[in-house]
Amino acid sequence: MSEPEENLMLSEKEPAAAGRRLTVDEVVSEIVQKVTLKLLVVYFTALSCAYVAASQIYITIFTGVIPYTEWECVSGRCFELLEAFTNSSNETEAGFYNYDGMCENGLKAGADFNWTSERTSWAIDWGIYCGTEAKHSAASSFFFIGAGLGLLSSTAIFDRVGRKRGSLVGAFISLVATAFGVFVPSFEAMLALRIVQGYGQFMSWTGMYCWVVEFAPGHLRNLASAFTLIAWAFGYVVMVIVCYFTTKWQYIFLITAILIVITSIPLVLFPESPRFMLIRNQEKEAKRTLEAFSKVCNNHMPLGEVELVYEERVQSFFEQLRDFRYYPTMLKETLLCMFSWLIVALIFYGFTFGWSKIGKDLYTSYIFDSVGKGASFALTIPACQYLGRQKSMLLFLGIGILSNLLAMPDVMLSEKWSLEHIASLIGMMALAGAFGTIYLYTGELAPTSHRGMVMSLSSAAARIGSAIGPYVALIYDVTDRRVPLAMFAVLTGLFALAVWFLSDTTGRRIPETPKDVEILAGNKKYQEVGNGDEPKA
Repeated sequence: MSEPEENLMLSEKEPAAAGRRLTVDEVVSEIVQKVTLKLLVVYFTALSCAYVAASQIYITIFTGVIPYTEWECVSGRCFELLEAFTNSSNETEAGFYNYDGMCENGLKAGADFNWTSERTSWAIDWGIYCGTEAKHSAASSFFFIGAGLGLLSSTAIFDRVGRKRGSLVGAFISLVATAFGVFVPSFEAMLALRIVQGYGQFMSWTGMYCWVVEFAPGHLRNLASAFTLIAWAFGYVVMVIVCYFTTKWQYIFLITAILIVITSIPLVLFPESPRFMLIRNQEKEAKRTLEAFSKVCNNHMPLGEVELVYEERVQSFFEQLRDFRYYPTMLKETLLCMFSWLIVALIFYGFTFGWSKIGKDLYTSYIFDSVGKGASFALTIPACQYLGRQKSMLLFLGIGILSNLLAMPDVMLSEKWSLEHIASLIGMMALAGAFGTIYLYTGELAPTSHRGMVMSLSSAAARIGSAIGPYVALIYDVTDRRVPLAMFAVLTGLFALAVWFLSDTTGRRIPETPKDVEILAGNKKYQEVGNGDEPKA
């Protein structure tokens, strides 16, 4: 075991004697000596907001689906084109009823053809198809624009009012917007709704992610982070299933609003993060929360006479920003994380919103996508455990680059599956693994005093990539499919380069202040603080 790990993890046999001086990291590590059923229940219920966060990303894919194979001719011109098609080819009439038959011939809904889909869709209701298909991508992109705005405002919320309260505010905003989706009257109103949805949902999600990471001991942070993202992937599966069995698109918004209410209950019941309490000089409240947490872990630890070692930092938003000037390592790592998040989100959601272009069946493709994401997030557990954070990231990114190159040849493996489909699935899993690891990586690099700000800034940068991602899928329609694949390979290489310059957090304690970041990075200009000892030069 490395020296930092020895400092972080206390012996399981060592009692919590009165008068001991412990950091919150040491207290949490001593409390959580093994994973109990109650602890798993706490983590999974706290992560329940992840189910809804993921579902709201997918919601416009399915509620606004354009059924290009489900329509029939009603005009004389359309029937003439159909007859000419069947006479000039060996195909049946079914071969005419597709995107090309509709869009290449400039057919108009209501005049030349009628939709026959049993499923309702806001794209059908508002005449969005063929030349206006980019509006469908806009509905997804505007969600991420709202998410970016919400995360930027969260930089001044999570480190002011706490992880829990900030998350609750976000959940309420998202609930109101989603409930309005049942009655949304137009495409323009849908765009406004998506901005508000994204604003609230990512605020809620990021707050609870910080909460979970801060309640996890050093030896379980990898596991807790992976569980968070597995819950996220499960949310994708839930949305696909809900949409498959719900034929009216307004009801999908209603079901999602109900899910937000249910999954917000843990946010109300659970306490604030003790790390945040200590930053705000609320030591008594932090001790009560940690004692309650020790009972959940079946390892009661009285803290009445234990002295918690921490640095009080009641600071303003602008003081936090000034810290980036005085602590160069924190600034460098934050900028590298923001760049990494932007790139991985662009590729991640470029793949996500491109499955309808790669696969033949919408629901099957997205189920495979969701299961692949969940498996990738699970793989981050052994990868980070045995390879460490940085090496795991580089491995995932290397696989991602090779997968994009492998997807370029035109090879059909079966009637429905091509080499591109299989390679894209492998690439998606690799990028999902990198996406899952960068969450944990960033949370461990950022100090507790600035974690809300750094996570929000990084996630806000990712929302820029997320907003661009849905439009990448449109490149498949206007250029050779190898172009987006080559673009993904180059971007993945840039992502790997940024990770190369990040310090590895494997086995290290979580920094509490910007000074800790500099100390852990080996910056000799700053005094080192030992475990429970006085500062020393």
